[in-house]
Amino acid sequence: MYWVRISVRLMRLFDQWAPSYDHCLLQKTIFEPVHDAVLDEFSAAGGPPREVLDIGCGTGRLLEAAGRRWSSPRLTGIDVSGAMIAEARRKYGGEGRFSFQQADACALPLRSASFDGAFSTYSFHYWKDQVSGVREVARVLQPGGLFVIADVDAPLLFVANPLLKWIDGFNFRRHEEIQRLLLEAELAVVRSRRFCRFTPVQLFVARKKRQGS
Repeated sequence: MYWVRISVRLMRLFDQWAPSYDHCLLQKTIFEPVHDAVLDEFSAAGGPPREVLDIGCGTGRLLEAAGRRWSSPRLTGIDVSGAMIAEARRKYGGEGRFSFQQADACALPLRSASFDGAFSTYSFHYWKDQVSGVREVARVLQPGGLFVIADVDAPLLFVANPLLKWIDGFNFRRHEEIQRLLLEAELAVVRSRRFCRFTPVQLFVARKKRQGS
């Protein structure tokens, strides 16, 4: 019940944030540099994608950046906030290669093996069931597809006290914990690194295993 109460409060917060989200200071200082980092990592690990999924897409800014970088892929965004999805649809509704749905990462309304690229930036610590969420990402990825995830590198305070990990509904994970979740979902980590962009960030590139590999 605690998680349900927190989830409702967080969703209301993001719904209220949606109209001004694109103009907040965090975009230039934190979000956009991390978007560039995950797109760079994807490019380094594989060729241009054909079907791109962003989980926790907000108003679609990472997908917009992906669309500028690669001219051909179809771009799909998922977010639990109805207001964020509405804003994304308002912005990109006239562009046929963009598609947005309100949904939870733990139950993606998408066909299996339908994407060759998936991203999550600064949303993983909000996922209420991270194990199921990572498995859902693996399900919708094609064999050989890449999942690039960037999230807060949990401060020692949160790591040292498990109770603090759940304050305000946040579930921060240590670097090795995220790597284990990916491996358990048959996503082989091909690269991981840490960096700091006003907040400490941990980034992983994971590839869905092919049959027989």
